Amino acid sequence: MRKPLLLILLTLPSLSVCAADADRAAAQRLQAGFRETVDPFVQTYCVSCHKHDKPKGDLDLSVYQTLDAVAADPRRWQTVLERLQAGEMPPDKAKLHPPRELSGRVIEWLGSLRKYEAQRNAGDPGPVYARRLSATEYDYTIRDLTGVDIHPAKEVPVDPANEAGFDNSAESLAMTPRLPKKYLEAARRVSEHLVLAPDGC
Repeated sequence: MRKPLLLILLTLPSLSVCAADADRAAAQRLQAGFRETVDPFVQTYCVSCHKHDKPKGDLDLSVYQTLDAVAADPRRWQTVLERLQAGEMPPDKAKLHPPRELSGRVIEWLGSLRKYEAQRNAGDPGPVYARRLSATEYDYTIRDLTGVDIHPAKEVPVDPANEAGFDNSAESLAMTPRLPKKYLEAARRVSEHLVLAPDGC
């Protein structure tokens, strides 16, 4: 019974070394693909329209000069991937059009990059922001706890919405220097409505 366990323990280090080697090899393939295929493709067929001065569709591809820059902006490159897959980039009116095989290699590379980044960041939720109640949530919480709708947070500044339009996401609920004071005033407003019954409840 001990021998299989010993064999497993002995093979674990070699498995981690193999995984590291595979990861390094994948990163090198992506780097070579970017240098030999993707960057020349972008420079030849995309940058003429998508560069610093008034880029078409507000998409400036001239700033992505390294693999790390592309990997750091997956949302933007997802758009590029979708346009290439749909055959919308470059548009019909463009002066230069890449061979279909070359576009296919860029599409394949972008898919490989997405897969590599997904595996590399598996289990990582990304930045986790401190969470606080928005002014509206604070009002509702006090109402639910007390049964009285007194809107104690009416003096708290309006919370900004995030890109998706939600005003209760952690990344948009920053704590400014003014907010603790405003929430303290709201708590005092709640305490002013407290009534002690004769039985102490």
